[in-house]
Amino acid sequence: MQYLQGDSGEKRPQEHSEAHEDVSSDNGFCFMGSHDLSVELLAEFLNHSSSTFSLKTVFKGSMQGLIALYHREAQVTGIHLWDKKLQEYNIPFVEHILLAEAYTVVNLVQRSQGWIVPAGNKHNIKSWEDISKKGLRFVNRQRGSGTRLRIDQYLMENEIPIRQIHGYENEEKTHWGVALKVANGEADFGIGIQFAAQRMGLDFVPLFKERFDLVILQETAEKPEWQQIQAVINSSAYKRAVEQHIGYDTSLTGKIVSGS
Repeated sequence: MQYLQGDSGEKRPQEHSEAHEDVSSDNGFCFMGSHDLSVELLAEFLNHSSSTFSLKTVFKGSMQGLIALYHREAQVTGIHLWDKKLQEYNIPFVEHILLAEAYTVVNLVQRSQGWIVPAGNKHNIKSWEDISKKGLRFVNRQRGSGTRLRIDQYLMENEIPIRQIHGYENEEKTHWGVALKVANGEADFGIGIQFAAQRMGLDFVPLFKERFDLVILQETAEKPEWQQIQAVINSSAYKRAVEQHIGYDTSLTGKIVSGS
């Protein structure tokens, strides 16, 4: 259950937290941001390597992660925020929130997101338009998450009142949580990553491919801990581990997307 809720550290449950606090220490870095399997794998690689520090993960959503980075409550954040107007991932939000701060944006993975539905897709859910299908129970993501932003953008653009979405207020903080609600029959559909659907034996209907980036402040870029993180991200072993999971693309992994 800890793993399904986004806590892969069975032997280190204290390292995964939802408290909005500075959990960094002299021998560890804090990641606070959006939930993804690739972040869990990164933490596992670091925590089981010869590195002298551990990566603590706090899954709070993309927006909360950027704000935490700005306030120095974390050293690294992970985001997947789509700017519909500029047709760009992450950079517009980083520029807006970090303002005059010097920063670096590095791609971690690209991944597929879409409808997570029961095996057999008995409700015949095929596209975004089905979000307002009558009689279906939806499971949402928490406010501040990149997935929630995409959902709310679609509803606003198409002038769909949230009262038409049965279950709109039913929020989960991880992709595993969404898949678990569908698998348990507590919801008929929700949006999440392809691997979460496969892991639960559910069907998946792709909606979009997105870029999941890491963001650090320039003051962190020269620290040895960040150099070790980069070494793992750029390693063939890490990329192979990510690619073992359906719906992931590592063709941009490790690439510097933007810097100021």
